[in-house]
Amino acid sequence: MWNPQQSHTPANPVPLASANACPSSKRGCLLLVEDNPTNQTIAQAFLRRLGFPTDIAFNGVEALQKLTEAPVESPYTLVLMDCQMPEMDGYEATRKIRAGRAGKRNQNIPIVAITANAMPSNRQRCLDIGMNDFFPKPIRRAMLTKILEKWG
Repeated sequence: MWNPQQSHTPANPVPLASANACPSSKRGCLLLVEDNPTNQTIAQAFLRRLGFPTDIAFNGVEALQKLTEAPVESPYTLVLMDCQMPEMDGYEATRKIRAGRAGKRNQNIPIVAITANAMPSNRQRCLDIGMNDFFPKPIRRAMLTKILEKWG
């Protein structure tokens, strides 16, 4: 089971078979898909302060598995998706989620891109593949708050 106090790195990843670590919540549970431990820590701290329970996946492969295995009584309600990750990037993961590879109930889950590539063409690429919104890194609390007000 995932422990928010434990440091996770690619050498010490969250077990793929772990269940959704988020408790039942009126706000729902967010899935942060991010391979960089520093970005994970920053985003999760902001999200915790804003009252959003959050689970972490290190790449698209783990994201698909976590979405698929999330209990019906505690589903994810939003995915914050990094675009550039090893094994399966955010673009491919989004295509697979939209195609139903993470379960039919997740096909329309809001997916927000988080990327260091802030060019208008990158934003459009994210929207074209099925992401709902986009915000650039570095993660800033004010921008994250706006995204959560819109999609969370």
